[in-house]
Amino acid sequence: MATYRYYARRLRRTFSQPLVQLLSICVLLFLGIRWVLRHNHDDDGAYAPVARPVKSVEDWRIDWSKLYYAQYVTSPEYLCNALMVWHEIEEIGSRAQRIMLYPSSWDPEEIDPLSPSQEYTPVARLLQQAQNSYFVKLQPVDVLHQNNSKESTWADSYTKLLAFNLTQFDRVLALDSDSIVLQNLDEIFLLPKAPLAMPYVYWGEPTGWSFSSQMLLITPSASAFSKISSAIENASPDDYDMDILNSLFKGHILRIPQRPYNLLSGEFRRKNHAQYLRTHARSSARKQKWDPDFILAEAKFLHFSDWPIPKPWMRAKKEVLNKYMPKCAQSEWFGASDCRDRAIWLKLYYDFAVRRQAVCGEGFELQSQELPPDSIYRHGKWFHPDEVG
Repeated sequence: MATYRYYARRLRRTFSQPLVQLLSICVLLFLGIRWVLRHNHDDDGAYAPVARPVKSVEDWRIDWSKLYYAQYVTSPEYLCNALMVWHEIEEIGSRAQRIMLYPSSWDPEEIDPLSPSQEYTPVARLLQQAQNSYFVKLQPVDVLHQNNSKESTWADSYTKLLAFNLTQFDRVLALDSDSIVLQNLDEIFLLPKAPLAMPYVYWGEPTGWSFSSQMLLITPSASAFSKISSAIENASPDDYDMDILNSLFKGHILRIPQRPYNLLSGEFRRKNHAQYLRTHARSSARKQKWDPDFILAEAKFLHFSDWPIPKPWMRAKKEVLNKYMPKCAQSEWFGASDCRDRAIWLKLYYDFAVRRQAVCGEGFELQSQELPPDSIYRHGKWFHPDEVG
């Protein structure tokens, strides 16, 4: 029987050969590079743990009077959007309170001078509606405007950060108004303690930031707001609310799971859904096939993000809509087309328009007439009524 020394000599002789040494070095380099790529991430990177509620919403010890949903508005259009979100929250029901920040230049009691019956102006009417119908506290604020902004859409986004100064509350869940609340969100208030919780940017490679700000779970703090105010004063033209938050709270942001709390409308246009499917709150490693009906049914919050499709209160040009709407996929059954993504996506925009009319009323119709309301959908495309006999 061969001895230990025999095998040791054989191994030394084998590894003394130049070719074997070269191959060994290559293997070690490959394994080392692979380990670095897998583990070289910041604390708030793609592999950051997903946060889960630490207690049940039914826990009697929770003081819901100190937990607030918050929205900010800086224009009549966004006031209507916010009212739609308050309408959804009221329909679904919530335990937490509600507050809305609005420009101090607006008067909730303003009467329309052109109204023969002394009615409120459209803005005052919606403010009154938020307060009386949806039980929203109204708080006037000075709008924080980015004067050097290259993007007018985000120029007033700093105003959202005033929620950090609501120190009379324990936690504030700030929601962007270009969104839909699909199910109750109260459990988000019960995530582990942290200065800030945000959804992770799962839909593409982040460029300088990793978290998105359409949903913010904030622990208000005078010191945090002081740092934010200083950052705003020194911000460059390309620095928006999302950039400031990712910079100031780097390494201390709690990750809100995309599923089911942060579905984008643009997800229904994507061909590859692997990034979204793996962000489930309870089973991020579970492999699933994309099922648009199931995904929408489980989602609790949907944010409209569909560039170059405009926001849903603006009517897209017919050419843009036809070019960028979701494509029908090849079904597994007998080669038939599966157009569920397209049907769901179109319905999201249609329902938004109908709901806007019902909630906000006259004066808040869709802004563009590029695609008339009586446009006709045929053979997978939209047509102007004059084009169809």
